[in-house]
Amino acid sequence: MPKNKNMTIKYTSREFDSIKKDLIEHAKRYYPDNYSDFSEASFGSLVFDTVSYVGDVLSYYLDYSVNESFLETALEFDNVRKHAKNYGYKFSGPPVATGIISFFVKVPAIIEGNAPDSDYYPILKKGSEFSSGNGATYTLLEDVNFGDAKNDWIGLTFTEDGGTTEFGIRAHGLVSSGVNQVTTVDLTNESFEKFRKVRVDDSAVTEIVKVVDSEGNIFYEVDYLSQEVVFIETTNHNALQDGVRSIIKPYVTARRFTVFQDTTGTYLQFGFGSDSDDDSGLADPSKVAVNMHARDHITHTAIDPTKLLGTDKLGISPQGTVLTITYKKNDSSNPSAAAGSINSVVNSEIRFVNSQNLDQTKKDSIVESLECLNELPIITSDFSVTSEEIRIRTKNYFATQNRAVTKNDYEAVAYNMPNKFGSIKRVNIVNNPFATNKELSMYVISQNSAGLLSNTNTVTKQNLKSWIEQYSSINDIIKIYDAKVINFGIDFEVMTDNRYDTTGVLSSAIQRVKNLYSDTLYIGEPIYVNDIYNILSKTEGVIDVKKVEIINRSTNDGTGYNSLPFVMKDVKSTDGTFYKAPKNVIFELRYPDDDITGRAT
Repeated sequence: MPKNKNMTIKYTSREFDSIKKDLIEHAKRYYPDNYSDFSEASFGSLVFDTVSYVGDVLSYYLDYSVNESFLETALEFDNVRKHAKNYGYKFSGPPVATGIISFFVKVPAIIEGNAPDSDYYPILKKGSEFSSGNGATYTLLEDVNFGDAKNDWIGLTFTEDGGTTEFGIRAHGLVSSGVNQVTTVDLTNESFEKFRKVRVDDSAVTEIVKVVDSEGNIFYEVDYLSQEVVFIETTNHNALQDGVRSIIKPYVTARRFTVFQDTTGTYLQFGFGSDSDDDSGLADPSKVAVNMHARDHITHTAIDPTKLLGTDKLGISPQGTVLTITYKKNDSSNPSAAAGSINSVVNSEIRFVNSQNLDQTKKDSIVESLECLNELPIITSDFSVTSEEIRIRTKNYFATQNRAVTKNDYEAVAYNMPNKFGSIKRVNIVNNPFATNKELSMYVISQNSAGLLSNTNTVTKQNLKSWIEQYSSINDIIKIYDAKVINFGIDFEVMTDNRYDTTGVLSSAIQRVKNLYSDTLYIGEPIYVNDIYNILSKTEGVIDVKKVEIINRSTNDGTGYNSLPFVMKDVKSTDGTFYKAPKNVIFELRYPDDDITGRAT
């Protein structure tokens, strides 16, 4: 052993070769009399290799662990989602298709025979289920009143003297894909647990509908456990006169939970209070005031909408009870429906206002006459996102702080709209400089179940507008438009090394270009030709890139392309390095297998 124990240790060597080199130098310096055989066939070389191998592995996993600890450097999809959750960004579950369905019933006429009998106007209740030809089920999201003045009706059956005995009435209702399922969680023998987490064992959960314990207490979903106020929707019995279907009331609740999803399932998380901390009820202004100690005027209280209860335990954690969880799931891999495909009534609930005073035979006839049909296609958006997309959306959403002021704020809020209201793939905000007020044009585009860009349906755009209004400034005017999709193709020519197989080099080059455009471009994002040149030039076996050309794809080239007239040469830069996209245009490489062509010489 060396007499000097203060050995010099290098901490910069972290991979196999450098670790082995340092080990050999260490042995030569401190153990010259004990070991001198440094040949590759010696036993010492085996020891050096083994230690270097272990050091390399440990160094790799150390780097991996550190990188995965930060949102900016994390690579694993699940880790990116976890970091996003810490920033307040919620990852949506499976895609939901939302649209309008037409409903038809036959109602008896009044004695005069010139109009339907209003006493027999049915109400199709929220939660009724309908199905399409591909097996997907759609649930009604609102009550449909066939007595609404906006409905259409027409005579169906007539007497010999021309009188009408029966009318057909058409009404419309909003539906979404998925069916309601019920599961129970037995906590009878479970002790009290702070921030209890409950798992729903279903991989296709799209929404938690209702949570009730065995005592009949309702737990409400909130965005954050610190949120103590929810809005309860109640039926407006004067809907026909008021023109308003529902009434909402603020409700302070201690029984609340948040929902988060990952690849393993859906989880409900509660607070850490007990039943004694329950102080639920309608919002009381006396509980809303909090002391303000820094002001120099007499009024020392202010309204704090986030502090409506006197407890700081973030809600009640259930114990000694059985939770009944009603949730919605998509029962089909493709919830989209072509026009006219939703035509089967699975489960319907129909009520009448004065049911006890009506003829039962006529009521049964009305119930049996119910038919449904989607006159327009119902298209869902592809909810799949990449790690990089989640990373960008998370940072932008965190910066919004629950308000929308800047361009990035509006985009972040739009991306964070829950999938149950519809989803969008890309969004771009454009300011109108000629408007007197702050008028913003929002261009959106969605994806269909095949992963191809398609126009966002009307219902989704209406929901998006309502969703954004809760975050926008009072003077901001938001107008939502469909972005224009321009399909393009890539044609290139490369020179290859004669030592390589030309066919293999060309195939590799095409695949690298495909990988470059594996992610959907953004609205208004240019096509950079230099990126294609760089990726081709780095392909093994390629000596030189002779040409790269961006070409138009339209319906004239084949089926499935968009038919919008657009000339790529008109948006080509003067130096030929990029193709500029207008602010309302998104470029799409629609069919990579067909749209990327190349030649090798």
